[in-house]
Amino acid sequence: MSNEESAVNGPRLAAPWILAFGCILLPGLAAAGEWTAGINLGAGRNPIIGEDNYLAAIPVIAYRGERFHANLGNPGLSYFNGTTNFGGLGYSLIKQDDFKLDLVGRVRAMGIDPDDNDELQGLDERKPGFDVGIDVLWGSDLGELNGQLLSDVSSRSKGQELVVSYAYPLKHGDWSFRPEVGVSWQSSRLSDYYFGGDDDETGGGLQSYEAKSTVTP
Repeated sequence: MSNEESAVNGPRLAAPWILAFGCILLPGLAAAGEWTAGINLGAGRNPIIGEDNYLAAIPVIAYRGERFHANLGNPGLSYFNGTTNFGGLGYSLIKQDDFKLDLVGRVRAMGIDPDDNDELQGLDERKPGFDVGIDVLWGSDLGELNGQLLSDVSSRSKGQELVVSYAYPLKHGDWSFRPEVGVSWQSSRLSDYYFGGDDDETGGGLQSYEAKSTVTP
């Protein structure tokens, strides 16, 4: 790949913006063996040419037991066509009032289907992957600091991602709100698989592009 203009618009990749927060109806997830339902709302600038910016409303169904937890509908911190880290499973190795260490596995529902985008004709399909890793959470009266390290085990990108975020949960009656900000580092393999373009797939006006590691708010 050459360092020319990206087949998927590399210059726009550097600064996609994300705004996401969740609203959960029913009590929080602290109690063991508890199901919750609600909605996650998010908006962001899509870094892919030919794709619109988006406003996403994703239903949430979650379960938290004493050690095991599952979340279907968590869009995570960084979006791509509206969804990233869409669902996940986890098991708590350490579980304290103010500290938690989990093993996690999550679907990376990122992808490109060139058949749905005339500007990407000739590009190979980019498929979703599955990541595993660790998730660390520190909590206090000042909020929650979360760190997550994930690695692709599905042989899609074979890349890694590090996410650090801060949240300040708010509760009002049976509702809880979780405004959250964070930053994501993605390895060059992960970025290049989803955002790069090889010489043999960049016809029709597209140019080859080798994506490097990226830092995204």
